[in-house]
Amino acid sequence: MTFCVRRTFLAVALLASASTVASAQDQVLLGGRPQRIGGFGGPIVRVTQVAGETAVIAGGGGAFLINRRFAIGGSGFGGTTAADVIIGGTPQRGEMDFAYGGLTLEVITRPSKLVHATYGVLIGGGTVSVWPDNLRPRNPTEVGDPFGALEPQLGIELNLSRFARVGLNGGYRFTFGSEIEGLVNKDLNGASGTLLVRFGAF
Repeated sequence: MTFCVRRTFLAVALLASASTVASAQDQVLLGGRPQRIGGFGGPIVRVTQVAGETAVIAGGGGAFLINRRFAIGGSGFGGTTAADVIIGGTPQRGEMDFAYGGLTLEVITRPSKLVHATYGVLIGGGTVSVWPDNLRPRNPTEVGDPFGALEPQLGIELNLSRFARVGLNGGYRFTFGSEIEGLVNKDLNGASGTLLVRFGAF
């Protein structure tokens, strides 16, 4: 009888231990176990408002991951879109090159959960240039007008596998310091939605 009781207690203890280990693992679609430190990188596609136009800009980013919950790194992206601009004092339909990036800081809440929230900010700057529609080729030595940028972000992230995450972010870009004709700071401010894919050790 005593032997059976001991066996029962041992079985209960083993099950409790296994449950504790399992609960500490990430919830992922493709299975795996967590890593406590690491880093990641990957492509970024962002849809944003610039000068009253909807622009699609693309790029990439990466970060060093501390204790699975805090990421510090950088990102950058850019693209070209049609826009109403002023060139030589004349309002006209033209093209706009727009690019920015910088330091990124991010807090990742409950990273072991299959879907979890993220909070971040980009601190940096970029350049913007405007061109007539018919200007081909463009002058490769042309220097764009610089500006500073601050962009808070709120997002959700899906643990796709041990080495991959997919996220959707929403944010708003605040800019300062632009002096380009017809594109003051308020024209470069804008909301943004971002699709990002991250590969690395999480």
